[in-house]
Amino acid sequence: MTFFNTDEPTVRIRMTGFMSYGPLNADGTLTRVLLNGETYDVPQSETDWLIGSDLAERV
Repeated sequence: MTFFNTDEPTVRIRMTGFMSYGPLNADGTLTRVLLNGETYDVPQSETDWLIGSDLAERV
């Protein structure tokens, strides 16, 4: 599953933390959420940042 809109190659990760991003909904909450324990396909550049921040691990 992916929420990213890019042609960059992706890597499958499992979140070990929680992260919200994207534009705000009408109620002020962020539109995208990466949940702890879930797997996602994310762009390589985002993978490096998430793993380096201890928010994810490669699957």
